[in-house]
Amino acid sequence: MILSQDQFKSVGVLIPAFNEAENLARVLNVVCELDWVTQIVVVNDGSTDDTQDIIDTFHARDERMLTVHFTENRGKAAALLIGVQSLCTELVIFLDADLVGLQSFHLEELFIPVVDGSSEMTIATFQHGNLLTDASHHFAPNLTGQRCLSRSEAEKALIPLVTTRYGVEVGLTIYARSQKWGIKNIVWVGVTHRMKEQKRKVMDGLYNRWQMYSQIFAIVAVPRYQSGRGIRWIKTIKSARLTLR
Repeated sequence: MILSQDQFKSVGVLIPAFNEAENLARVLNVVCELDWVTQIVVVNDGSTDDTQDIIDTFHARDERMLTVHFTENRGKAAALLIGVQSLCTELVIFLDADLVGLQSFHLEELFIPVVDGSSEMTIATFQHGNLLTDASHHFAPNLTGQRCLSRSEAEKALIPLVTTRYGVEVGLTIYARSQKWGIKNIVWVGVTHRMKEQKRKVMDGLYNRWQMYSQIFAIVAVPRYQSGRGIRWIKTIKSARLTLR
């Protein structure tokens, strides 16, 4: 990737992880290869498996990494917010910890439209990676967690969402539209992620999916942002007891 000096903006990659010991290294291997990434933050959201061991291994290898460790699971919105607040970059890329088929050029595709000013936010959807995720992203592209946007704007968008455990992606899109942003959809060919039903027992996965869609409906039904007048500050995040490394 070649950028002119006036185009360059510092970018951080933020990965929330909950019990992703089987998947996280695959994503971090790609991210740590990128020399244009300024910071990498992984938020361990109360994992009970070996996720922290994976994080520690990569932290020892790459001085750009910072880890945040919640002692209990607080949900994706809280993990993203504290991660964003830990970054010192102009832009942030959100990535899920369970991606399959991710390559470095996929992240460049996500990053460049925001850097060159053609979009305020990019959203990556999957194609030809897995039939189920392909279908999900085709019919509901706003559910994807892979995004690039301004770090400071991401913080503003996440504060009203911090009490939600699911649906944060829809909330980010609602915020972007309330601010009249240009949003560009990027298609990642060959990328997918593990479905909830694959990572957990089938019934547990279905229950979690039901929780997710219920909370997404709640986010859509209850306005959190006011177009043209900034943000309605519903709740701020409580002081978090963190382990920073």
